Amino acid sequence: MAYVYRHVRLDKNEPFYIGIGKNKYRANSSKNRNKHWKSIVSKTDYRVDILFDDLDYEEAKEKEREFISLYGRSDLEKGTLCNKTDGGEGCLGLKHSEEAKEKMGKPNRGKTISKEHRDAISKFHKGKKHTEEYKRLMSESMTGEKNHMYGKKISEWHKQKISESSSGSKNKSSKLTEEDVLEIRNLYSEGNESHRSLARKYRVAKGSITSILNRKTWKHI
Repeated sequence: MAYVYRHVRLDKNEPFYIGIGKNKYRANSSKNRNKHWKSIVSKTDYRVDILFDDLDYEEAKEKEREFISLYGRSDLEKGTLCNKTDGGEGCLGLKHSEEAKEKMGKPNRGKTISKEHRDAISKFHKGKKHTEEYKRLMSESMTGEKNHMYGKKISEWHKQKISESSSGSKNKSSKLTEEDVLEIRNLYSEGNESHRSLARKYRVAKGSITSILNRKTWKHI
């Protein structure tokens, strides 16, 4: 069995490391930590939070990946974590030198992934759903003082960047493209379609069409 833990620096009250433990000592150990981790703990005390417990190792690796993605790696300028990989597989996401990339890439240059391999990857991820327990733990881990943004004010510049990164087709959950939105507005302005008919046509909720037409969403186009 395994568990997923989080280290939170107390000077800023923000997470700086996500890890997996298979024994009770790992979460509190300072051994085999990277230089960035050691640099942080040399400046401030930290808190250990156990996010998930009693998981099999594959589940723990998946949760580790999810939380590293959630908080973001500082070496990629995506967040606050000093993790050097994307989690789950030891070296997944590790940044290599250009020389190392060349050596690793040369033997595989020109190779393509087979359809069977792509189908296997797709099948592995298809239909995955979070349990209610997972949702509850995720919510608790982000509530009140446990939230790394607790008590902080976001600058207008930061708000703008967040808005830009999640607007329109940059939002990975968006079903529509900029072209779709322009076409929706054009069809509606011509009087040929209603909110409901456009929702059916583009397979989205009627409320989504209303927000597009009222420019509550997709304001940038």
